[in-house]
Amino acid sequence: MYRRIAVILVLCYLSFSPTCQALDIDDCGSKVGKFTSVTLDCDMNKSVCDLIPNTNATINIDFTVDKDVSKVNAVVHGIVMDVPIPFPLPNADACQAPDSGIKCPLKKGDATFHYKNTLLVLKSYPKVSVTVKWQLKDENNEDIICILIPARIK
Repeated sequence: MYRRIAVILVLCYLSFSPTCQALDIDDCGSKVGKFTSVTLDCDMNKSVCDLIPNTNATINIDFTVDKDVSKVNAVVHGIVMDVPIPFPLPNADACQAPDSGIKCPLKKGDATFHYKNTLLVLKSYPKVSVTVKWQLKDENNEDIICILIPARIK
């Protein structure tokens, strides 16, 4: 029996499938769409995403939409001790950002959409544990997707 469990754990580790990842990314109120995959520039087999100062952190989100969407705006907060701290993005308008992968409008029923953003983790950021709340909002300010990512600035 223990041998079977060990084999399953090894296969999970090698496959990197979302069901075997230790990093628990939660939905925090997606209304207009649903995320199907999230990948980050960190070891997703750990329970938190370590963000290293003076390095770029990239997020990739695959998602679908339940209705047509004409605008996609990214909103990011760092939640520290239950206090949301806004994190302004220089390229928040995903429809206009050249590297976001988003071409607006998004049509219901089209395939999965792919969003990408890369941020510099500044050396001035305090070394704290933080929950990153990443939202993609539509033209009505409704959450297309909303995810919570446990992270730590090292």
